[in-house]
Amino acid sequence: MAGIPQLGASIDFTNGPAFISTAFTLDDATKGVLGTGQLADAPDSVDISSIILRSSIRRGRNRILNKFEAGTATVEIKDDTGDWNPANTAGPYYGKLIPLRKIRIWADYDGVRYYLFSGFITSYDTTFALGADEVSRVILQCTDGFRLLNNAAISTVPDTAAGQLSGTRINKLLDVVLWPVPQRNIDAGNSTMQADPGTADRTVLEAIQTVENSEFGAFFLTAEGNATFYSRNTVSLIADSTPTIFSDDGSGIGYAQIDLAFDDTLIVNDVSVQRLNGTNQTVSDQTSIDTYFKHSGARTGILVQSDTESLNQATMILQARKNATLRIDSMTLNLVDDGQTARNIAGINLEIFNLVNVTKTMPGSTSINSELFVQGLQHDITRTTFTTKILTSEPIIQAFILDSATQGLLNVTGVLSY
Repeated sequence: MAGIPQLGASIDFTNGPAFISTAFTLDDATKGVLGTGQLADAPDSVDISSIILRSSIRRGRNRILNKFEAGTATVEIKDDTGDWNPANTAGPYYGKLIPLRKIRIWADYDGVRYYLFSGFITSYDTTFALGADEVSRVILQCTDGFRLLNNAAISTVPDTAAGQLSGTRINKLLDVVLWPVPQRNIDAGNSTMQADPGTADRTVLEAIQTVENSEFGAFFLTAEGNATFYSRNTVSLIADSTPTIFSDDGSGIGYAQIDLAFDDTLIVNDVSVQRLNGTNQTVSDQTSIDTYFKHSGARTGILVQSDTESLNQATMILQARKNATLRIDSMTLNLVDDGQTARNIAGINLEIFNLVNVTKTMPGSTSINSELFVQGLQHDITRTTFTTKILTSEPIIQAFILDSATQGLLNVTGVLSY
């Protein structure tokens, strides 16, 4: 059998945001081959897998705020020698234990490495041993590249004239912070943007998220640290991809726990969208208001070039969010089971915006079956436990796809994309 996933991590002390998996090393039989090793500072990294005691990872979208937030991780390591004490002048890493050194966390399973988090260490918190059974520990507090984007203030951005596709605009913003080109996966986009407003009271992250909202797409960082932008069209097409199937009736991958909700949290029945320098576009649904009371939502300052597109956004939001639905918010997987290969791989390989199909049998001979996007991932790992919590949400964008078994059904599947 393949066993269970094995936690590992490494710290890269080199400068810059690039995650170097294979640094070019002169005279090395493998890393010294042109086209194989990546150019970087002198190789300077250390594998800390053998001293990790536990790790916790949080990545994804805030469902209430409807925005992606910085991913975070904590890694607790054993440090009986003081090697990881930044004040230890005799330590092997003295002078290197500074904020914003790169860290990657992974799980090795059946000969394959699956990255769970790529980010930057923000602090080294030391807890000294107390008592014979205690060990000295250092807790590495980490965040992903959103922190770098949020730390950089901007005003005027070069080469951001009107008529630029959303993906091009995002690339221009990433250029401002010298984000590595190999760590970008940026769609061209479907919407053209107004000229960048050039306001000074914003960060690169805020500017990118304005473009993300303008496109009605998605901008996030993957577990490998890649800046990823999905266009509106890409998001709608993902709904027609092959899902990973989970169920509690034996027809799919089993789960340990599932969280269902039926409330008014996501209801929006009075929607206004106003582009920069445009006219406010408002739509509402009186039946929903009569049933659930008024739930207003507004988008302002988006950079689309026409009021018609603003109206299309408002209409899509209203159609997708005007009614309360029984929804699956999350499910939890236990990965400490060497007989559940499919479950273990799903728990360490699923990424944000992957499609999942979830079935939950309910009391009273009923069941709920939902096709959902992964919107967040949480991993909690010790030397004896490994759980993954998958946060989910129904697609807000769906397109009619000819000949599709799921997206080719008029008046059945959901809200058509503009």
